[in-house]
Amino acid sequence: MNSVNNLFRQTNPYEKFVQQLVQLESQTKFKLEAQQKDQQEQKKALGDVSSSISSFINQIKELSTPTNNAFEPFTTQSNNESIVQVNSATGMDRPSTFNIQVERMATNDTALSGVLNADDYDLAQSGDGSITITIGDQTETIQLETTKDDGTGTMVDKTNREVFDSFSEQIESLFGEKADATVFNVNDDQIQLSVKSLETGFENRIQFDGSTGVGTDITSSITHLRDQNLLDAEFTIDGVTFTRSQNLVDDAIGGLSFTLTGESPDSIQISAQRNLEEAKSNVDEFISSFNDMNKTIRQRTFIDGENNSQGPLRRMRSIRNLTVNLRQTALLPMDGADPDQLSRLSEIGIDFKNDGTMFVDDEELLNEALEQRPEQIAELFTNENSAVQKMMNQAEAYTKSNGIISSLESGVEQKIDRLDNRIAQQDKYLAKYEERQRDTFNKLQLIIERGDAQFQEVMSYRQRF
Repeated sequence: MNSVNNLFRQTNPYEKFVQQLVQLESQTKFKLEAQQKDQQEQKKALGDVSSSISSFINQIKELSTPTNNAFEPFTTQSNNESIVQVNSATGMDRPSTFNIQVERMATNDTALSGVLNADDYDLAQSGDGSITITIGDQTETIQLETTKDDGTGTMVDKTNREVFDSFSEQIESLFGEKADATVFNVNDDQIQLSVKSLETGFENRIQFDGSTGVGTDITSSITHLRDQNLLDAEFTIDGVTFTRSQNLVDDAIGGLSFTLTGESPDSIQISAQRNLEEAKSNVDEFISSFNDMNKTIRQRTFIDGENNSQGPLRRMRSIRNLTVNLRQTALLPMDGADPDQLSRLSEIGIDFKNDGTMFVDDEELLNEALEQRPEQIAELFTNENSAVQKMMNQAEAYTKSNGIISSLESGVEQKIDRLDNRIAQQDKYLAKYEERQRDTFNKLQLIIERGDAQFQEVMSYRQRF
């Protein structure tokens, strides 16, 4: 049937008229498709706006997190990183300099057995036994067997290597990440067992608390590479002596974390100084995030009568008015602020242009506030009564799960679904309409062909007379 229709479309002289009629009848569908495109553009635009608002909110949250010290950041320095490396000063509240002398670094405890001939049977002579070991807060008892089945059912003595191997395997199995046990080949014939704590300090030392049989032979020969009383780090800060079980130290100086990397009889200096450039950069990032949001909203809600152009969200007043409302909020003072306290963004040099763009109108005023009153700038961003926090609350009303944008998106999606259904209905209608028109012209063609045949018969009849 399709092949017949295709043939008809190729040969029927009225096919172009059928297509023209269908085209004229498709105007309703075209209008629906234009509305659908408009709704799809609105949906995408709402997503763009939501993303820009979320970025603005996240920027405020980052700047208002107390531990970030966004407006009192510190630059840390050590004049000898081979002895002390400074990790961070995120918890400090004032510039400071300290003199440190590292007398001893924290080390791992290493226990060594005596040296034995690998293939001899010295250990087996004492018979089966056990060793109780404590490392840190964990205690385990290891059982040691000195005989094995030779494969024929006969029990034979284990070599010294086999006893050491069994011992080291059990240590690593029982103590996991607390210890490392290795049987070293001292030379072609001799071996030595090494047990090393994987955490530094006296608290994590290796203790052999009791042994029997072959265990007594092993532990009686054990020595430690370093006096266990000297496993902790020891250092002085400005004359005060400290001991720590680790070389990472984050509790000696409030807010300052550093790592001991070497030992030296000489004092070295570490410092934490305010970084005004980074603080200014944080303010700039706040301004930039607001401007990105403002630009995104303006580009999607504009109406240009002169050029007859407009944004996809031009009818959504709630979106169009967001940055206007935020700008008005930004100009408000902080409720409950002391008379001599910074209470407005304008008091740190921040203002707005006519197009809603936020900018630093007075660089000197901002720099002075960052240098002399950074804690008050922080209040402008963290206090729940501040303009910035109120701006964030207004913005969050748009992006929360049941917020303004979610409701608008839901409405747009419903419209898109309805348009999809109507367009599908139009497609069905147009398919039937095209079929009817083609059938009508097909019948017309048949009538014409019959009339032409009759005419030819009449003319042929007249010619005979």
